Amino acid sequence: MSPISQFLEKWVLPPSVVFQLRLLKSQIKLLSLSSNDKELLREPELMRNRHAGSRCFILGAGSSVKNYDLLKLRGEHVISVSNTFVHPDYSRIKPMYHVLPSLLQSHGHIHEREQLVTWLKQMEQSIGGAEIFLHFGDKALIEQSGLFNGIRIHWVEYSPWNGAFDVPIDLKRIPSIGSVSELALTLAIFLGYDNIYLLGIDHDWFNGLFVYFYDHATQHVMRPNQDTLSFADSEFQMRRHADIFRKYKYLRSLHPGIYNVNLNPNHYLDVFPKVDYASLFNKTT
Repeated sequence: MSPISQFLEKWVLPPSVVFQLRLLKSQIKLLSLSSNDKELLREPELMRNRHAGSRCFILGAGSSVKNYDLLKLRGEHVISVSNTFVHPDYSRIKPMYHVLPSLLQSHGHIHEREQLVTWLKQMEQSIGGAEIFLHFGDKALIEQSGLFNGIRIHWVEYSPWNGAFDVPIDLKRIPSIGSVSELALTLAIFLGYDNIYLLGIDHDWFNGLFVYFYDHATQHVMRPNQDTLSFADSEFQMRRHADIFRKYKYLRSLHPGIYNVNLNPNHYLDVFPKVDYASLFNKTT
């Protein structure tokens, strides 16, 4: 965005006008795509309600995952995110789907292209038969790097969001996200799951930037240093999480069957009702 555009959006134009302009720009972008690219973005529509009548678990990377017996998820429908494939039980629970946030658009200012490719290659070797959902803006990066050969790729696109709840679920116009968990939840609703359970979606940023179930320094190829993320202070995190939690409320308004099975007592994800993890398997294991 040019400095003039930034000035107009921040100081001159009303927020409602800024949103409409961004929405128009997004729509023009979709219309200007080639017929082949438009078809790629339409393909996921064939998956709508594919899993109606089933339940799924969304596997996040929060430190609370260390407290779960993930082997209970064998035979379950699992949607994993980002770097969760480093979990020692990943290959045994065999997630059906793996989702990533936008890479170049959201993380390109933090990570070098070569670093992203190295991480994606490690992912490619680790996610087994999982189908992967990627941002359409990363299509050229994936293709030029020869990644995910033999793995089913589904492309999604994002659209500006003003916090309204009257937006239908559409994978080629997903309301902009601040966390990959929003994409995973959107996908689970789109696929028609009756009940959706969140594991390891901790949102405990106040405990530090790199609090995961794995060792960020040794088990994540993309590990920016503290200086690179100096912008991610408490104000940044609070504003970001306000948007994320607003999105969670929007998604719950569309689907009341979302539950939090988080075992981390030091978190504040209160949007979804809590359920006991072990109790979900009393009748199935």
